[in-house]
Amino acid sequence: MFKERFTITENYLPKPSRRRGGAMLGPVKFIVAHDTGNAGSTARANVKWYINTAHTVPPKDTSSAHLFVDDKEIIECVPAILGKPEKAWHVLYAVAKDNELYGANANDNAIGVEYCFGGAIDDGKSYEKYVWVLAKLCYMYKLDPATSVVGHFFLDPKRKSDPVTGLARSRRTYEKLLKDVVEEYNACTGKDTVPKYSLVQMQGEAVSTVKLNVRHLPTTKSAVEQTVAANTRLPFTGKVTNGEAINNNPVWYQDVNGNYFWSGGVEVPAQPALPANMTTTNAPLLSYVPDQKCLEFIQQHEGLKLEAYQDSAGIWTIGYGSILYEAGDPVKKGDTITIDKAFSLLTREVEEKSEAVRKVVKPGALTQNQFDALVSFAYNVGAEALKKSTLLKRVNANPADPSIREAFLMWNKAHVDGKLVEIKGLTRRREEEADLYFS
Repeated sequence: MFKERFTITENYLPKPSRRRGGAMLGPVKFIVAHDTGNAGSTARANVKWYINTAHTVPPKDTSSAHLFVDDKEIIECVPAILGKPEKAWHVLYAVAKDNELYGANANDNAIGVEYCFGGAIDDGKSYEKYVWVLAKLCYMYKLDPATSVVGHFFLDPKRKSDPVTGLARSRRTYEKLLKDVVEEYNACTGKDTVPKYSLVQMQGEAVSTVKLNVRHLPTTKSAVEQTVAANTRLPFTGKVTNGEAINNNPVWYQDVNGNYFWSGGVEVPAQPALPANMTTTNAPLLSYVPDQKCLEFIQQHEGLKLEAYQDSAGIWTIGYGSILYEAGDPVKKGDTITIDKAFSLLTREVEEKSEAVRKVVKPGALTQNQFDALVSFAYNVGAEALKKSTLLKRVNANPADPSIREAFLMWNKAHVDGKLVEIKGLTRRREEEADLYFS
């Protein structure tokens, strides 16, 4: 059995029409995750537009989808769940990736689900319904939720960025969507309903900066034990670093009663200095995630380019210094993206580099600024370069070592015409990363 958490309503497109031919869908082999690409447009508004244009749409624009999801409604406009599944035209036949992955064309053997976001839509509630629908479709058609949901951008990367663009508006990622579908599937089928969270024992006290929910588990899907007002003192006995990521921050604290509150809603006052004969080498970081300042620092230094360009080393780059797209494809000459796409690439890469820094930096007395500086460094030169650098060796030996500034400046050169030369922009960035590290 699958838990019916939400209601699906039908409002079908006219048949036959250019948007709904009425042909039966073949065996459902996978699910395609889309977003509408139009911030603020609701499920009802999208379906109404599809109905109104069903007979007048130009022959070359017969696009449609099976379901539209927003914070208030789940509407099925081409039969998929409530009726015998029919074909909808939501992925170009010309793309080959769907055949490569699933041995079939999406229009013939897949169901398309559209995520509505932005504007007056509550993105959190819309996302919750969206994840549930994707999980329900996997259950209904006996598909593996870990492998049977694919983003439109992954099938057609040269033309599409959905659902990455829509998810990025609330700082969610495509990778998180795929994980959440599996978790929702398990929760609604009674399988592995309690994820394995990694708890680090520690003592301290936080102060809430906003009205904050305290929950049974480190996820917004868990029941609320209590809600505390801003400026509430919250003693804690541990933290988990793999809870639900909110704004790319997966760190939650465990309170004295064994419940959890999100670290992004609190501040942890500085602890009293330890006696000189004590060490903080094994003291875990309290905020082991990049903050808004880190994102803004990287944005400032990378700059924003919506058309592909070659960097000082001749590598094709786009957005905020990105050289790869989500699927691992390299940026190519002639590529263009939207601002939302650029921000999506930025947040994904910042999280990747943050994870890389977490893995190589020893637990210790790093400050938020020191962590942010290392994330910026890894974003620019690469995680492998950081891993092998003198900079990392010095940070792990003694985070307060003044020679760390010099280690930052060792990375101010690039290969130009086969020669390693100093780049003024890199020198300036290394200096400002060092300034951030020691601030």
